[in-house]
Amino acid sequence: MKFMGSKNRIAKEILLIILKDRKEGQFYIEPFCGGLGTMDKVLGNRIASDKNKYLIAMWQGLQNGRTYPRVISREIYCQARNEYNNKTNIDFDDFMIGWIGWMGSYNGRFFDGGYSGKSSGRNYVDEQIRNTEKQLDKLKGIKFITGDYDKIEYTEGSIIYCDIPYKDTKQYATSKNFNHHNFWQWVREMVGRGHKVFVSEYNAPNDFECVWEKQITNAMNNKNTYKPIEKLFVFKKELLNKHKPERLMI
Repeated sequence: MKFMGSKNRIAKEILLIILKDRKEGQFYIEPFCGGLGTMDKVLGNRIASDKNKYLIAMWQGLQNGRTYPRVISREIYCQARNEYNNKTNIDFDDFMIGWIGWMGSYNGRFFDGGYSGKSSGRNYVDEQIRNTEKQLDKLKGIKFITGDYDKIEYTEGSIIYCDIPYKDTKQYATSKNFNHHNFWQWVREMVGRGHKVFVSEYNAPNDFECVWEKQITNAMNNKNTYKPIEKLFVFKKELLNKHKPERLMI
């Protein structure tokens, strides 16, 4: 599924590092699962979480075989957007709001970029639906939950991959006011508790090290592109003994 900030293009490369020493039965957890661009390439025990309840409702519905419209008109899109903005479920439940929002929104922005529709002979809604349908068989066995990253009950000794809202980049409705300082503190705490935590970002605090990086070409629109360097960070091992994990007061 096309999703803002998706790691689909680099998933296989970073997963070679993230899953390198994974033990049999060890849980792989993504607290910012998004469009499942990495999760759908992992097997075994998996938990996918996101704070956007409509996203999780959509994935759960698809996993359970819910039916969905393959044609999303502008009228239906606007109707679902109104329900989302008003936090109502008059004509659509959370699954349908999620489905219409991600399948019908421009560039995978979920009611934040306008209706995608058709342009220059391309049916963008149909493309998004077909891309998402390719993931359906890969949803089997994933446990989906809704919640903030620091409120999840993590299985002991898990591998945790965090694709967080990047600092100093455009934030969308579900990622506004993300507290990066508290997040990095939380990562330190989780590593101190025995979890393996990997974080995608452009930059990280000095006590983290980059274990992978690659320049990626991203399109802002049909005319403009930019080439950021994607990086994968971990907490520096030599500092682990100096870190005393304490319950954070957030």
